[in-house]
Amino acid sequence: MKKFSLMTAIIVVSFIIQTSFFSFFNILGTVPNLSLIVVVIFALMTDGITGGILGIITGLMYDAMIYDVFGVYTLIYFIIGSIVGSYSDDMLRENYAAYTTVTALATMVCHFLLYIILFFLKYRVGSAGSILGSILIEIVFNTVLVIFVLKLIITIFDKLNIK
Repeated sequence: MKKFSLMTAIIVVSFIIQTSFFSFFNILGTVPNLSLIVVVIFALMTDGITGGILGIITGLMYDAMIYDVFGVYTLIYFIIGSIVGSYSDDMLRENYAAYTTVTALATMVCHFLLYIILFFLKYRVGSAGSILGSILIEIVFNTVLVIFVLKLIITIFDKLNIK
């Protein structure tokens, strides 16, 4: 319970940082997705159920604060958190390459699902070719940032003696 509460608190803090502070790091029209990084890290640290629940919490915050169509990010983060968490037992959790690879894949899946869902909801979306450059930049940002966030989270968990 203590571990889940700490994970939820970190997700809320990362969401606040994402929505208020990261807009200043707008490079080529793209900002890193800190909330997605944290969901991927926690899903890899736990199992599919916990990853899905943390994905729902993160998605609800995004839908309530940012997006016009409610439930889209909740569904996307739930899918990513539960799938990554389901396969977390098969991965070497101490390997940073696993975290960067899964984060890159999760970023691609997030944008793909967002595009598909909005397309079928007949929401006005641009062509896939026009947004591909910004997606690739975000993938690079996320794969670099995941290493630093993972080290910070491991340090926080070690200081608080939470396993």
